[in-house]
Amino acid sequence: MPDKFNERANALAAEYWRLKGVGSTVAGTADGTGTAAEKNAENKLADLEEIEKLLEQGVGGKLRAKLDAEARRLRREKEERSSASQGLVEVRKELLELTAEFAPNLDLFDGRSFPYDSEHEPISEDYFSAITDLFLGKPQPSVQLKNAVFSKDGVEIWSETAGAGASSSSSSALKVLGDLIMLMQETAKKLLGTENSIDRACKMLRQNEYAFIVLRTLVRDGKGNGAGRRLRMRQIKEISYNEDKEYKELVRNIYDKELVKGVEYLLSGKWEHELVRAHDGEYDDREYEPTDFGVWVWRICNAEFESGGARVGKRRVWGERREKGERKEKGGRREKKEKGERGDRGERGNKGERGNKGEREEKGERKSISMKIVKFLKKEKIK
Repeated sequence: MPDKFNERANALAAEYWRLKGVGSTVAGTADGTGTAAEKNAENKLADLEEIEKLLEQGVGGKLRAKLDAEARRLRREKEERSSASQGLVEVRKELLELTAEFAPNLDLFDGRSFPYDSEHEPISEDYFSAITDLFLGKPQPSVQLKNAVFSKDGVEIWSETAGAGASSSSSSALKVLGDLIMLMQETAKKLLGTENSIDRACKMLRQNEYAFIVLRTLVRDGKGNGAGRRLRMRQIKEISYNEDKEYKELVRNIYDKELVKGVEYLLSGKWEHELVRAHDGEYDDREYEPTDFGVWVWRICNAEFESGGARVGKRRVWGERREKGERKEKGGRREKKEKGERGDRGERGNKGERGNKGEREEKGERKSISMKIVKFLKKEKIK
């Protein structure tokens, strides 16, 4: 456990932002990151190369003196930028290593929060901005969970039912604090590339596509704050159907069963830290909600899946089915068009005998396609 965690965190955060500031000043932008800063740095490097070429070619007079001064300035900026970039890499690593052993110096719980230990510095807003910049790609003044917010004022904890500002029991407060510390530590370990429970949870989610769908549904249907909310099984099913409209009629029964299995998988004892919590009640009325760890894991895993890395099973399997379905649908449309035309002629000529035949063939075709899909699902063991 690091001694004087608060002081070390503040010092590293201050250096982190100092080096980011050097990069932004040298690059000529407000934040020193992103394409604008990089483009500006590239332009200055190109200017330096052109000036050095002219100096080598022997230009003289006042122009040479001016170019000499400009070349010295650009070389100095280049060195500062290189030094700041290297320093930032080192400070980033130190900041993550410290957070991987996250142990803030706190005082006793006062019924509403864990204030900072008076013998130590409060953790500065710079630290929270730096760590959320690393974790989420966007600086934020605090780390917010469902029932807690960790900021320069300490760790404020509130009752789940009463909301922010309400007192909480000591035991439940310690549980929330423990979850917060675990979340900070495991996320830092992930960014360092060391063993962590977030990567292991993502791996398990890849192995069960419907568990991923359930977790996604619980998190994304979260009243606009991305924190998730309680849903019953029938609500999970309906929201999931809306996400996958093209399959809800063809494989609805199978889809129902797999969603139930997905919930059971998430509630099983296989997880190091629970991703989903079930509340008391009969089966039909039982409510499920994602934990803070579950929300965090889904955000990170989903970002990895969407970025083109390892993909969750459903995205791959359903994608293959969609492609095959499109080919069948195109062929089916041509056949239906021809049959429909014959049916129309038959309807006009002999009271729809051929039209009835076309309808029977079309129904038979739909049944054939449905049987093929069921056989495919059995083969893939998604029944």
